[in-house]
Amino acid sequence: MKKVVLITGASTGIGHASAMAMIKAGHIVYGAARRVELMEDLVAAGGHAIEMDVTDDETVKAGVSRVIAEQGRIDGLFANAGYCLLGPVELHSSKEVTRQFDVNVVGVGRAIQAVLPHMRKRGKGTIAICSSVAGHVSMPGMAWYPSTKYALQGLGDGLRMELKSFGINVALVEPGYIASSIDEASLPTLDLAANAPDAAVYKSQMENLRKNWSAGIRNGASPDTIAKVVVKAFTARKPKRRYRPNTDARAAVFMKRVFGDGLLDRMLTAGTIGR
Repeated sequence: MKKVVLITGASTGIGHASAMAMIKAGHIVYGAARRVELMEDLVAAGGHAIEMDVTDDETVKAGVSRVIAEQGRIDGLFANAGYCLLGPVELHSSKEVTRQFDVNVVGVGRAIQAVLPHMRKRGKGTIAICSSVAGHVSMPGMAWYPSTKYALQGLGDGLRMELKSFGINVALVEPGYIASSIDEASLPTLDLAANAPDAAVYKSQMENLRKNWSAGIRNGASPDTIAKVVVKAFTARKPKRRYRPNTDARAAVFMKRVFGDGLLDRMLTAGTIGR
């Protein structure tokens, strides 16, 4: 049966690739993003585009209402919208940190809250949350971003147990590095940190981060790699609790489990801090 799926952050990267993969698989897809014009190819492929800002309650509710009005149901939500705040903890204002959590965590919650009443009434549905390997392994120079992904781990695990009796599945998608435009979107936040008071003491660290971050993105897996497991999550009778599509994601979680924080600390600081 065709699934009716809403995907947030569908204008680029993982969200866009997942929307196209679901359309190709024959499902009814609503892509949501702030910039609707970036989803013209999604519409041309047979999908639907919704203007949505996950930090705005009304646009989230309106987007879900449109799906229900046009399709009569919503079978799946891929809560994917998010961005990466780069820069040492000390250098970002509370305003920037609050926005990071509003988009990456509270925004996920807004979308989930909007779809749940409709899923509960039908006694079925699947919610996939785009977390990250950064929800298990943090990194120096960008600790605020992993902290949001750690939060999504807790949200997904608790939500999965809450919704079991309603017949609603919850899956966490945990990518590693992805070759996408996330570096273009995130590097301005590193520039912002570089202009903060006391930024000079972090200069070499931020220079290494800029170089290593961009290299990691360039060498990352294709967004299509993630899209394949998103399709699996929405079409499986019983989705996995966690999907880790990338080799680097699986390796990082394995190393932390087996070798502990000490080895990872040495490896990650050697690459970013230089000692």
